[in-house]
Amino acid sequence: MKTKRIGGIAFLSVVLLAASCARGVDDESFSGGVTNTQLESPTIDEASFSILTNPDGTESVKVSWPVIYGAGGYLCNIECIENPEDESVTSENPLTVIQDSIVDGCSVAFAKIEDAVYNISLQTLGNDKLNNAGAASATVYKYSALVPATTIPVGTDIAEYINANLEDSEKEQGFALEAGETYTLNGKVDFRLNQITLRSTEKGGTHPRVIVGPEGALVTQAGLKVKFIDFDCTSATQTGLLMLSDTPDASISTESLGYKANGANQNGYVINKPVIFQECNIKNLPNSLIYGNKQPWSLRDFRITDCLIQLNNEGSNSFINLYGGGNGLVKDMTIENNTIWNLVKNGSAYFIRYSNSSNAQPKKIFGNNDNSSTHNIRYNTFCKTFSNKDFGNNMPNTNTVVLNTQYNIFYDVFRIYQYLQNNCERHTPGNTIWGVDGGTPNGNDTGGRKDSDGNPYATLEDPAFTGTFLQAINLDDQEKGGVNFTPTAPVATQNQAGDPRWYK
Repeated sequence: MKTKRIGGIAFLSVVLLAASCARGVDDESFSGGVTNTQLESPTIDEASFSILTNPDGTESVKVSWPVIYGAGGYLCNIECIENPEDESVTSENPLTVIQDSIVDGCSVAFAKIEDAVYNISLQTLGNDKLNNAGAASATVYKYSALVPATTIPVGTDIAEYINANLEDSEKEQGFALEAGETYTLNGKVDFRLNQITLRSTEKGGTHPRVIVGPEGALVTQAGLKVKFIDFDCTSATQTGLLMLSDTPDASISTESLGYKANGANQNGYVINKPVIFQECNIKNLPNSLIYGNKQPWSLRDFRITDCLIQLNNEGSNSFINLYGGGNGLVKDMTIENNTIWNLVKNGSAYFIRYSNSSNAQPKKIFGNNDNSSTHNIRYNTFCKTFSNKDFGNNMPNTNTVVLNTQYNIFYDVFRIYQYLQNNCERHTPGNTIWGVDGGTPNGNDTGGRKDSDGNPYATLEDPAFTGTFLQAINLDDQEKGGVNFTPTAPVATQNQAGDPRWYK
């Protein structure tokens, strides 16, 4: 059977975590007086799993099991059999996470892939010293990293239901919308300090649709994952579809988190858990996707992946809007495999806007030991976001920031060089840019300034989209939104630049 392996560094971290879980099983305290016995493999169930947050903001899955007294260890095998990021991973072609590892303890941890499914195999080994035979068979458990969720009844307003039923918890909680059904969001749903996943009941099914009313918005000050849901924002009026709380909790301040003691000099608030929009289609977004509510917010990990987002924004509220709080930044940002377009000319809003360039330096929020920021903006099609205003504003200009802006199509997008600040480490291969309402792109975007490898930020090229694209999204067309951004120009097609869906 063909298998895939993870890298050596990741595997080493798994082994080290496992080895540190408990004292050796040959220790007398683990014999429990069990000798001359045929041992059984430990039981694994849903309660055996927990999620760990790593210092870099990524997550790991920890598997724990009861001690089998008299054992000589445990033979552990873990395979990923479904990976949303890699369709080639199947039960017949699994990704090997841990292979034939002897665990001297009662738990093991491994890197978590969002929404992946794993096969966990654990077999008790014998102990010759105690004359105990190993288990005849392994315990096998199928584990899904998709967070269990409470299904919101069809016909119920989302804000009304969650505000009435959400209980504070240190564990991640889930709420699900019935696949293919329609819901309303007529008020602000406040997740408070709770880590939440809001998703469809079916990962691969027809997305539920949320009709956002004038007062509708999501509000949080913790991790939030929004997955497999479509939003119709035609009637929305709030500044952001997602709003960070206007009353940040003191427990997540830079002071309380210890960042100021480690060299940070700004009074701000930090969401350390991931904030994610994944496989969401959005219609007629009038303002910001995410809005900092004029508070000094920073996010450690913000992601937009595999989305179709259509704006109808002619105002001054930027798409990613952390303006007005005095400080703050998105430390690590991933925007990949999306098509994001605006229907109208806009000379007032930025794609991403911070409050203050100096106070967006990662050291000033996260301190000396966490003084870095990485943005990955790759394989996106951007159209008129925005046509007559800079792509970035108040961006930090420091060498601790890495900007991987690669293989994107920027159509009628203005001055991307204002996002790609000179002192940052910049990698920009494969981008193309073209202007319409914004006129001929600025020369700094097309070779006047170069990235850290000597590449221009973008190649001047009309992508020559083959179909109709400057129109409202059709939410009934889940895959392509009723528009066609398929490029035919040579540079874009040679590089397979832009959202990959247009090459299928």
